[in-house]
Amino acid sequence: MAIPWRPRAPRRRTGASLRQRVAVGLCLTMVTAVTMVSTGVAPGAEASATAKSPDPFVRDFTGARQASGAMFRWWWPSSVDAATAVGQLRQVAAAGYKGVEIAMVMDGADYVVDPDAHSYGDAGWRRAVKAVLAEGQRLNVQVDLTLGSRWPTAIPGLDVTSDAASQELVTGSATVAAGASYRAAVPRPPARTYPDRTSQNGVVTSTARTSPPAYVTATATRCVETCAEATPQLDLTTVTDISRHVKDGTVSWKAPASGTWMVTGYWHRGTAQRNDAPYGNTTSPLSDPESRVVNHFSKAGADRFTSWFGSLLDTETRRLLKANGGSLFEDSLELKGAQLWSADFLDAFERTNGYSVVPYLPVLAQVESTEMFGQPSAVYAFADGQSGIAERVRWDVEQTLNELYLENHVRPIRAWANRLGLTFRAQPYGEPIDLGGAADEIDITECESLGCTEPQFRTVATGVALAGKRIVSSEMLPGGFGNLYGLTQAQIVALANKEYALGANQMVFHGLPYPVMPPSADGTVRDSSAYWPGFHAFGARIGEAFGPRQPSWTMETDVADYYARMQQTLQTGRAGYDVAVLNQVISGGKATHDASFLADAGYTYGYVTPGSLAGQPVTDGVLAPGRGDFKALVVDSSPTDVETAREVARVAEAGLPVLIVGDGPQRALGYAGDAAKAAGQDRAVRTAFARIAGRPNVAKVADDAGAVAELARRGLRPDADIADRGVKAIVRKDAGTRYYVLVNRADKAVTTGVTLTGARGTVPYTLDPWTGKIVAVGSYDTSGSRTSLAVSLPAGAAKIIALAGRTFTGTEAPAVHVVGTTASDARRTKDGVTVTAAGNGRYTTELSDGRTVTTDITGVPAEQTLGDWTLALDEWLPGREGDASSETRHRTHTFPDVVLKSWTEIPGIHDAVGVGTYTTTFQTPAGVRDGGALLDLGAVSGTYRVWVNGRRVPAAEQLGTVLDLGELVRPGRNTLRVEVASTLLNRLRVHRNAEFGSRKPTVNGLLGPVTLSPYRVQTLR
Repeated sequence: MAIPWRPRAPRRRTGASLRQRVAVGLCLTMVTAVTMVSTGVAPGAEASATAKSPDPFVRDFTGARQASGAMFRWWWPSSVDAATAVGQLRQVAAAGYKGVEIAMVMDGADYVVDPDAHSYGDAGWRRAVKAVLAEGQRLNVQVDLTLGSRWPTAIPGLDVTSDAASQELVTGSATVAAGASYRAAVPRPPARTYPDRTSQNGVVTSTARTSPPAYVTATATRCVETCAEATPQLDLTTVTDISRHVKDGTVSWKAPASGTWMVTGYWHRGTAQRNDAPYGNTTSPLSDPESRVVNHFSKAGADRFTSWFGSLLDTETRRLLKANGGSLFEDSLELKGAQLWSADFLDAFERTNGYSVVPYLPVLAQVESTEMFGQPSAVYAFADGQSGIAERVRWDVEQTLNELYLENHVRPIRAWANRLGLTFRAQPYGEPIDLGGAADEIDITECESLGCTEPQFRTVATGVALAGKRIVSSEMLPGGFGNLYGLTQAQIVALANKEYALGANQMVFHGLPYPVMPPSADGTVRDSSAYWPGFHAFGARIGEAFGPRQPSWTMETDVADYYARMQQTLQTGRAGYDVAVLNQVISGGKATHDASFLADAGYTYGYVTPGSLAGQPVTDGVLAPGRGDFKALVVDSSPTDVETAREVARVAEAGLPVLIVGDGPQRALGYAGDAAKAAGQDRAVRTAFARIAGRPNVAKVADDAGAVAELARRGLRPDADIADRGVKAIVRKDAGTRYYVLVNRADKAVTTGVTLTGARGTVPYTLDPWTGKIVAVGSYDTSGSRTSLAVSLPAGAAKIIALAGRTFTGTEAPAVHVVGTTASDARRTKDGVTVTAAGNGRYTTELSDGRTVTTDITGVPAEQTLGDWTLALDEWLPGREGDASSETRHRTHTFPDVVLKSWTEIPGIHDAVGVGTYTTTFQTPAGVRDGGALLDLGAVSGTYRVWVNGRRVPAAEQLGTVLDLGELVRPGRNTLRVEVASTLLNRLRVHRNAEFGSRKPTVNGLLGPVTLSPYRVQTLR
């Protein structure tokens, strides 16, 4: 479970003056224009003989291609009005988002909603889905459907005793003394009782039911001691199959003459799990009869589900689904039970592992955890020296479940979705699943911010790349627990950027709530202003709530376009990595070997698994060319399965550099049926590594530092060598162009040098995901295929650098560029090379043709601190009595000559939320004609936009506070307007005190100080 995230303090400048930071920061950023692309041609540029059509990527990036954008998990209650849903979809489209995923989640209703009147798949749901699909087709907005209501995947009224329902293996036991006879019923497990709720005329009643166990087999095993311990210790070498002594449910068996013995009966039964993980405590039944989770390891579960779900889709709905071309989505595998089971588990185990598990069944004896995210606990311990055997058998159990999940669940559902004209998007984590192998089977693999660890994210992203697929999806849950209605767009963007840095390239934000509350079954609860700002799927527990209820939605197009441009870049071409690291952990969130040491050394890396490594080609010493381009493979000394050991040997023999940390694996994962065969597997692993020992491309190193040193010794440099290791790189390769997305994962602003690898002759460009401007870098150095430049990033921010051809933007870049300058900045324009200075002085510029040019700049106006502000606050309030929960009332406040501080410190608005408009005027001398000015807002708490003289400044980097006003500033009197949209938390602390009153108030508004620093631009002669 993720640690709750706490919002960061408002962005505030510290230290040097703005003029000092312009002189240093602009010089180091060195990002300037050959062309500023907004429609494919530079603004104001004349057509010339060198003008060409821009790269198609440029046109899409400039326009923020909606099809690359982020999506929303769209939370519907059980009661949905089609017209209201269509209206919401239009709002999503107008904001610029790619699409939605319809999910029914009712946790936010703490009262009963009649499931007979309103439920998933009923007539109202079907009407709304049809209407939304039709409107989505018109708006070109993607509409996905979840596999049923909530999660895990479930079917109303599913018989818990059938193999189509989730099953568990459970045990009962009895102690037998030496030489004694046991004549009694097969020991049965403790009963599993569960509540079964139903509704009659809106009144919900609950009946306690018992999930009946069905006999599987029985064993007898000698105890090491008395069998009376809390966790009895068994001798695995004595496990005896006594099933032939069982008749009509009774065991007739005599114990050997020595030792105390444990008779264990093995049973399978339905878990009766509802689709309300992880809490299992929804107030309202989601269906009547209640839904029970399907068996994810039995084909019967997939077949029953697709049959039921298909019955909800008439011909018209199927036509609309196919025309829309979206996905069917399955959430994470939050399955409850002891040892998960299927009717064919015993046969599947033998097929997968080559031996029968019956002699080792005590290893499978487990008890379900009572903790929300806990793992089952073992019923038995084993004799000294046998824990390793049990561990190896459990590995084989996990391999069996992995194979059953892929064969019996993923493949049938994916095939069914594909027949509908849809893709299958799924989160395959939560159970022991090879995430890399699953990425090859699932059309779109998804992780989530609340449940996936960094190694799991990286494993999924690597698996997607090796499968030749494009999308790595994330269920992006901003802030985790406890931050609902308290996050700014800047904080959400920073969180998304961190997941982009792990390989995600499609955000599905959690989420977009339906506007209004559903009615209670008894008629006592109706939607009203008391529930303002509207329905939320999870009450106050989990965020975030997107949509027009948020003041920041008034500026949502800015962030929607940002996500579209970021994701277009991250989905373009193919992923590129420096190093692959073998990861064989398929159960849990850790990796076999923590590879963060590679990131600390500047390398990008991906985790390959047995499923994703198998069969990958090696060409010219590169693993998976075109699908990862790994230049080396790191393997530690952890046990490995024989097939994977042979895969490592194969890629090494094909010429891939392989670094082995330690002595290399000495034993195999998994067992083979007995000690002798297991020893044979161990020898096979050692033999595979012995085959490659001594090869020039294979090296053993003592530790992680040795691995880094060996990479350097072999000349294997990072494709993106970044001086500040807090900045992480994601690499995309598309024909001759390379895109580098740099993410500052630190909590402070960074200015750093970077050296990037690209094709010879390419030119560096910066691509601004906020504005869509593509700007050729003015000052950089090259050495062969390596380009060096400097970048500056606010805390949490991202920057995109492309190494592309000279006509990438449609206008051929000049041959001469700046190598270095003492000025603040250097630019290449259609008129030549210019330098920019934030202060008077003499500046020296070195050009790539060997010339050095000296420039005198004078008349730079002085920096100003802006004051005399007026604040007009559009306060957002709950509606009046009788209004809908989604109705927002507005009240205006005006504060002339206001001091810049948080609204919480201004009398009369300390609990206010909404949109504040700050205005002031300033004078600029004539010298600004030859340049522009930088505006620094100091600190802002909220989402913001800026206007100068009635013209909007291009979308602001929400993680920073400095904006280049360029030519918007004119000599004489200027008017500056800054709009700041707050979160809703402070009003909700008052309006819904029981839920939000304990939360700390947020700081809201423009905090300043606000300064203006002019600069001058001069063309080099």
